[in-house]
Amino acid sequence: MLRSSETGLLPGFYEVNERCIEMLVNAARHDIRRKFALVAELRELLLRLDPRMRQRAAAHPFLLVDLEFSNIDWWRAAGTYGTQSLRLPLWRGAFPRASAVQLAVSTLMLAWNSLRTDPSSARVLLGMTLPVSEIIADFRFEDIDRIARKRFAYARPRWEDRPRTWRRLLAAAQTHDPKAMGAFRLHAVQLLAGDLLSTRAQEDTSARPSPSP
Repeated sequence: MLRSSETGLLPGFYEVNERCIEMLVNAARHDIRRKFALVAELRELLLRLDPRMRQRAAAHPFLLVDLEFSNIDWWRAAGTYGTQSLRLPLWRGAFPRASAVQLAVSTLMLAWNSLRTDPSSARVLLGMTLPVSEIIADFRFEDIDRIARKRFAYARPRWEDRPRTWRRLLAAAQTHDPKAMGAFRLHAVQLLAGDLLSTRAQEDTSARPSPSP
C-alpha cells in the first residue's frame, strides 16, 4: 500500500509518463528514417495506442522517464557547469527539441517538488539515488530551468535499451488485462530496485581505498 504522501505525488507522475508516451507515439508517426531505436522496435504497438491506452500505460506509481537520476557524476557536472554540453551515446534517438525541452522541464520540476514533499518516497518512485536526490533538492528554481533547457536531450524513456520491457507495458495497456499490467508493474519495480542496487554497489566499490602494494 502507498502512503498518503506518496499517493499525493502520483498525478504528477502520471502526467509526465503520459507526455513521454505521447512523444513516443508522435515519433513512431514521423520518424520515417527510424533513427530512434526504441521507436523502431515498438512502432506497430505505438501506432495502435489510442488516448485511453496511453492513459493506462502512463498510470504507474513510478516514473517512466529518466534524467540521469542514478548518475552522480553527471549531476555534479550539471550543477557546476550547467552551460557545458555533454555528448549523448550514439545509439540514442532524439525527440524534437521543443517537446524534449518540455519533457525535461516537467521531469525535473516533478523531481524537485517530489523530493521536497517526501524525499524517501520520491527517490523510489523516480528511480533516483540518494546522492543525486541531495543535489537536486538543493537547487533553486533558476537552476532547474537552466539545466533542463540546456540538457533536455538527457530526459529519456526509462529502460530505453530494454525494448522488451516497453513491449510488455504497451501490450498490457492495449489488452486492458489487469494481470498483465500487474506483472509489468512487478517487473518494473524489480528493475528499478536492481538498477539502484547496482549503482550503489558501484559507488561503494569506487569509494573504497585502493589496497596497499
